Amino acid sequence: MNATAIAGAGGIDANLAPDAFHRWATHYYKCRHDFASPHRFSPVPYFLLCRAIELELKSRHLQGKRQPEVKRAYGHRLTKAYAGLPPSEQILTTEELAVLKQASDIYASKGFEYFEPEDALTGFRRFPDLSRLDWIAKKLLRI
Repeated sequence: MNATAIAGAGGIDANLAPDAFHRWATHYYKCRHDFASPHRFSPVPYFLLCRAIELELKSRHLQGKRQPEVKRAYGHRLTKAYAGLPPSEQILTTEELAVLKQASDIYASKGFEYFEPEDALTGFRRFPDLSRLDWIAKKLLRI
């Protein structure tokens, strides 16, 4: 086969991103549950849950949009991505949405990735309840 034949061959226009993003979301969720630390506190479970939530929300947006558009529209803002879902997919209670907002504010600013002395000095009190955040991830992932 020559290069011209290959270049001229028709391609497949399949949008695999929604399924891939959902699969990776479940992987991050599993990693959160596999994570064990000898330390009393770690931001890692928060990060893993937020990443799982982000990828799951984006998987839904990718069913009708392309990745660059979704990335531009939502970035790492979990509450914005959630609010952009069709009303039938907005399944969180008011209390759960408050926890998601709390996590989103920290996650979008990379607060679960970089050490913030103020968080340590205040006992990480601005962090949401981890078990509630886990429930939200599980609910959105439909696990």
